[in-house]
Amino acid sequence: MRHAAVLVLLAAILAVATPGEGAPRPTNGELTLALSVQQPAAPPRTPVVPEGFEPVGDRPPAEQLPAAPFVMAAYAFVWVALLGYLWSIWRRLGAVERELADLTRRIEDAGRRA
Repeated sequence: MRHAAVLVLLAAILAVATPGEGAPRPTNGELTLALSVQQPAAPPRTPVVPEGFEPVGDRPPAEQLPAAPFVMAAYAFVWVALLGYLWSIWRRLGAVERELADLTRRIEDAGRRA
């Protein structure tokens, strides 16, 4: 089939490239048409799609993901984030209390000097 396509292509090129006496010169469209002779493409393969509902239990073990580790990791992340936020608040509150105590002491010292 491929050899036949090549022969047809060569015959078309020769017919267009060397017109006989008195024959009109080919236009670009005719030349393009003559050069566009190709072997027909193979039809595309369609993927196999399962019909209807396919339960998870019927999937191969390589395609199944256990849920428990993901749930435990999510809970651990939330607890760590919450405890980190509370620790951050506790430190900032301690710094504010120290500054407030220092300010109170300064005010009392300034009152005694006056």
